[in-house]
Amino acid sequence: MLSSTAWIVHDVGLATAIGGTVFGRTALQPGLRNISNEHERDLVADDAWRRFSWINLVAHGAMAATWFVGRTMLTGREVDRQARKLTIAKDVLVVTSLASGVGSIVTGRVLGRRNRAETGTETRGEVGADAQPIVIDKQRSRSLQRAVGALGIINLLANVGIAAVTAVLAMKANESLRFGLTSRKLP
Repeated sequence: MLSSTAWIVHDVGLATAIGGTVFGRTALQPGLRNISNEHERDLVADDAWRRFSWINLVAHGAMAATWFVGRTMLTGREVDRQARKLTIAKDVLVVTSLASGVGSIVTGRVLGRRNRAETGTETRGEVGADAQPIVIDKQRSRSLQRAVGALGIINLLANVGIAAVTAVLAMKANESLRFGLTSRKLP
């Protein structure tokens, strides 16, 4: 029962990570083009991504934690040599997903802070009359925007890869008598 719950948590986390990125790229970002004021558009995008970033972080954590806890119990050898290689490939994809997901969130936060500073809603930390707006370098903002986009694509590809490898591993496990016997010992 516990292993089934972990698998469900893993899949929901993965679906959330994939779905959020796909929604952002195919619906949110194109929809923001309807806001003619560039600064307002950037603020709306920042607000939406800041809200989702917490959900995305939890989703990545849930997916990775359940996978790595499960990996302490199974290696893939319980099925066959190909499943072992797929298990290692999934390890790499999960680490890539975590690194690119967290990297995208952190870089997006830095970019959002710059966008808020550009509109005067972010200062260096001083309060009141001493508050000084942060000076914005447009080229740096564009570089950060490209980095967020690249990390998002890497993250999406890693997560789709995880989904694909998970499906293949599940099918292989279903065909394996040895895995069936081993998996009965799982909580």
